[in-house]
Amino acid sequence: MGGASVDRSRRAFLLGSSAVPAIATTLRLPWAWPNAFADGCTGCGDCVTACPEGIVALDGTRHAFVDFQRGGGLCSFCGACADICSEPIFLAPELRAVTPPWTLHIAIGDGCLTREGVMCQTCKDACADGVIRFAYTAGRVAQPVVDLDRCTGCGACVAPCPASAIVISR
Repeated sequence: MGGASVDRSRRAFLLGSSAVPAIATTLRLPWAWPNAFADGCTGCGDCVTACPEGIVALDGTRHAFVDFQRGGGLCSFCGACADICSEPIFLAPELRAVTPPWTLHIAIGDGCLTREGVMCQTCKDACADGVIRFAYTAGRVAQPVVDLDRCTGCGACVAPCPASAIVISR
């Protein structure tokens, strides 16, 4: 199922309309200056075609944003979007090498299947960094625990979640 896009309408139908994944705010691209990005993105789409993971899209106002439901579903922090951009809205390459791409983290919401007693560890399986673990308690389904200090906000866990219970936020 790697790389397959998620059919939100089908998921919403099966799980209820509240199952559509939540994103706290529109996610800007990694290493983008917050104010400069909002004002300087021209909507040319170069970053969309440059993203090897296919997660960059243009919104209704033609501003680029990250959508973890698209393409590969995660940011590999390759910097292709910043490298291709001709506008001065990203950190310089030498600064990107020593600066985190963003301060995004995940939160697992109440819609998580484990909260309903259903055994699921899809998010843990999708997290290559081992940020998500499961705490076991006698007589209960193991519950997810996120190590926020280690979470990069790559989004790998978002699209695979069958309950759309993972939220990315600042």
